[in-house]
Amino acid sequence: MDITAQLRNLYCLNLLEEESLLRIAEVARKRVLFREEALFEEGEEVGYLYMVCSGSIKLFKVSPEGRELIIRVVNAGDLFGCESLFHEDRYLMSAVALEESEVIRMPAERFKEVFISESGPAGLRLLESLSTCIQQLVGLIDNLAFKDVELRILDKLYEFTSHAPLSDTVTLRLTHQDIASLVGTVREVVSRTMSKLKSKGVVVESTVRGFRVDRARLAELLEQRYSYMKTETAPKVYDRRYQC
Repeated sequence: MDITAQLRNLYCLNLLEEESLLRIAEVARKRVLFREEALFEEGEEVGYLYMVCSGSIKLFKVSPEGRELIIRVVNAGDLFGCESLFHEDRYLMSAVALEESEVIRMPAERFKEVFISESGPAGLRLLESLSTCIQQLVGLIDNLAFKDVELRILDKLYEFTSHAPLSDTVTLRLTHQDIASLVGTVREVVSRTMSKLKSKGVVVESTVRGFRVDRARLAELLEQRYSYMKTETAPKVYDRRYQC
């Protein structure tokens, strides 16, 4: 079966006009992967989208300590690599063949051009919004799998305080139950963690209905935690945000 016919079998492509499909097919190429051969790594710029012709590919994330979390296994007929194509253009996961596999790779820019021409500005906005939602969900999985409760709470506190007017401290109207629901734990664990953060100077005042956060101390503690974890991506993200 030629590449055009195989691409036509993809659910997301089978309604494209023939001319649009051919624009993708003319630059698409097949590639054979050996078992355990890497296709791309998390954080790399999205250069290609892929369709599995045969075999299976695991999509996974790795913690700073080297723990692996498989997000999905894709098989024949599946499309992958497009999760962040319309937002930030960086692969959200790594991809490695679980067995000898054949894929069709499609240049991301051509794929994007075709979809923008087919869907128009409104469709592009929708795709960008969906990509953002996917990134947030993958980030949530990453947090729950690889980060302890304290770090998840610190991340969430920074997310909320970064949108507040500039000042040394920020008041957040959140209960411990609210925080527990946000970070995926129980209220009792949040209460113990918040007491620790108060002793570390991050939480400077608390009441039944909310608490105040020292922005500088929060940023400092986050830098220490991510430095200890020796991550490559987190410090860059927080450097950009620490504009307070």
